[in-house]
Parts: sequence; C-alpha cells; structure tokens
Amino acid sequence: MKKTQLGLMLLAVIGICAQSAVAQEWGTVKGRFVVDGDVAALPAMSVTKDAEFCGPNLPDPSILVGEKNGLQNVAMWLYLDRGDKAPAVHPDYAAAAKVPVVVDNKACLYAPHVATIMVGQPVEFKNSDPIPHNFKVEGFANAGMNNLVPVGGVYEHKFDSEERYPMNASCSIHPWMSAKLVVRELPYMAVTGEDGSFEIKNLPVGEHKLQIWHEVPGTIKEMTVGGKKVKDRKGLLEITVKAGENDLGDISIDAGDLK
Repeated sequence: MKKTQLGLMLLAVIGICAQSAVAQEWGTVKGRFVVDGDVAALPAMSVTKDAEFCGPNLPDPSILVGEKNGLQNVAMWLYLDRGDKAPAVHPDYAAAAKVPVVVDNKACLYAPHVATIMVGQPVEFKNSDPIPHNFKVEGFANAGMNNLVPVGGVYEHKFDSEERYPMNASCSIHPWMSAKLVVRELPYMAVTGEDGSFEIKNLPVGEHKLQIWHEVPGTIKEMTVGGKKVKDRKGLLEITVKAGENDLGDISIDAGDLK
C-alpha cells in the first residue's frame, strides 16, 4: 500500500473518531428522594469520651429527614451488569478527579456523613476539632487503614480499587462516630442533600441503571417513581437519559422501610 493511501486511511479513521466524539450527547439527571410517612426519631447517641467538648450526647445521623420529607444521605451510583461495557466519561470529570474529597471531624461527627470518591481521587481526612481523632476505614477491595489525625491535622489518602458497597469509616477513640464512603471507578454517582435532592451531571444519552442505597436499611428495594412502584432486590432504578436535563421528580420511599 502506498504511503499516500495509508495516510488517507488514517485521516479517515481520525475523522470518524472525531465525528463520534462530537456526536456523543450528554444528559444531567436530577431528582429528590422523599419519605412517605413519619420516621420514628432515633435516640441520641451517648458520648463516652471528651464529653466536655462533644457534649453528653449527639444526634444520630443515620436517618436525616428535612423539609417536605426530603431524605438526606441517599447514595446512588451507575450500575453495570456483568459483561457490560463502561460508558463514556464526560471530559469535565478529568479535572474533577483531581480535586480532593474532604472528610472532616466536626463537633465529634463526620462531615459529610456519606461521601462519594472516585478511584485514585485524593481524599483529605481532616480534624477540625480541638481533640484528637482517628480514621479507621474498612472495605473489601481496599486495604484497611487506621490513622491518628491530631488537632488541625490532615491525613491524605487514595483508594486504589472500587468497592461494591459503601465503606465504613469510624473513630476508635469516639466509638459513636461513623461515616460511609462510596468508592467507584466511574464518576456517575451522587448523595442527596438536606432537602433530599441530587444531581448527576453529564451521563451519556441512553439507557442506564442506578443502584440506590441508604445506611438504613441498606439497598433500597422498593421505591415509587412517577407514581409507579419499583421493586428490585438489588435496588436498581432503570432510567432513560436524554440530551439536556432529565428530572425524575420525587422518588418516594416508605417510612416503614427505614428501619
């Protein structure tokens, strides 16, 4: 084959790839998780150490329901069936993967209570309290860690592998403290805010599955979306992503399931 013909073929391939990249469309998915019914108030957590700073007891952050029954700390991430090809990742996530995720000790509780982290993304385990803390993190795919973080200190870390479910973080010094870390390879994940709302930006257009999880009870096996009951033992929610904004509206979870 002549060099001229080979060059033309390479240009054609490059052109096809460029057209494919341009043709890729993206959609942002948002919604709000709400509780249907009243959730029984959790008892306060007893403080067994450093009560002069932490106080005699602290609220249990396991279930937090805000205004208009918004459910905080519902985690979700893109789910792939075995053998599925990972979807394209929007270029904006390359910069986001370099921004550290901060997990802080504030007033003897972790902030945030649930954090999302990409594999290889820097994590800063901080201590903003005037007393020492330690971070004990236990997973399945990643080696465990147990590190003291002194007053004003920061322990930097990166997780090398994806975890199927959220990892548990705790403090051996203050046993009531806990947090959950969602560590995934793909950046398509979110945690609901105080009002129960969430947003996942720049998903490729098409059919996808989100796995839905909350600390209590774990995998959310039943929910109501658009007036229709969705049941799945893995907590999977099937969505269709169109170009632009995709609002799923209120996603309802029965209060009786949060126990």
